[in-house]
Amino acid sequence: MTTDTRGAAAPPETMGDLGARSAAWAPIRSGFVEVRGTTVHVLRGGRRVDDGGAPEPHVFVHGLGGGATNWLEVMGALGEDREVIAMDLPGFGRTAPPRFSAARVRANARFLPAFLDTLGIGRAIVHGNSMGGMLTALLAGIEPDRIARAVLVAPALPTARADLTHLPGPVFRRFAPFVVPGVGSTALRAFWSRADLDALMEDTLAITVADRATLTPAMLDVMRENLQLGKRNPWRVESLAYAVESLVAALLGGRELTEGVGALPDDTLLVWGAEDRLVGRPVIDHVRRLRPGWPTAVLPDVGHVPMMEAPDRYVGVVDAWLAGRPVTDVDGVVDGDTDAAAGLLTGV
Repeated sequence: MTTDTRGAAAPPETMGDLGARSAAWAPIRSGFVEVRGTTVHVLRGGRRVDDGGAPEPHVFVHGLGGGATNWLEVMGALGEDREVIAMDLPGFGRTAPPRFSAARVRANARFLPAFLDTLGIGRAIVHGNSMGGMLTALLAGIEPDRIARAVLVAPALPTARADLTHLPGPVFRRFAPFVVPGVGSTALRAFWSRADLDALMEDTLAITVADRATLTPAMLDVMRENLQLGKRNPWRVESLAYAVESLVAALLGGRELTEGVGALPDDTLLVWGAEDRLVGRPVIDHVRRLRPGWPTAVLPDVGHVPMMEAPDRYVGVVDAWLAGRPVTDVDGVVDGDTDAAAGLLTGV
């Protein structure tokens, strides 16, 4: 691992008029806030928290290598009756970290309460995808009262040790080198240095989505832009290396995350794509054994990022859940408690 300092960073730039990129993104604004000396890129829209009688906002936490833009396709629709907020965590997107170690998962879990404090938010509906799901569980272990309700979207959480051999092959190939400190990060730096933008885009799409045709041209553009920022800012790959090493260590440790899952609200929704190549059935089954009362929405023909691949179904699931209706009210969604869902799960 390199010296724990981010070095010089380019001045941050907003994303400009998001409505010019997609009409669905018109209600969302790109800007920056200062959180304990870190300039954090934030996407915001919807009804403001400080409006009279406004309910808890939706706060969206992205996954490994992603950013606030991962949530753009659902923010407008979910912001019709409450505020919606997504940030680039330190070390990701447009948020340069004060030091590389600030990108570690435990550091970013501690960052979340500070971020909420800066925005004057006491409690929120927290959506966490992949690493963001892990951070949501860690936040529950640190300050459970900050989470009014939670949505775990293909969360990066431990599985039962007996199930480790059944995890998807791409998980082992991608993350096993990070078990030995320095080995995985060296390989990651080498890949990023030699890969051009097209190779990085292909690698990202191959591992995250079931069918790239489901992504809108605007979403493909911002994904490519995020990778361009990664190539242009050396702190991105160093931060990513710290984040992956810490994520693997947290998964292998297990206990802290298991306690975090136990501390999450009873009112938590689990969302998973049946074609997810990263978070497989053993993880989802294990989480459901820990919290059997949680409703589980399985989305057929969807991969690791349902909010990007199937935004209408994602919004439908969340709206149904918030209204107290069965998630099976949404077309193309199977409740995780049904035999049909079990059949889908076994296909992973």
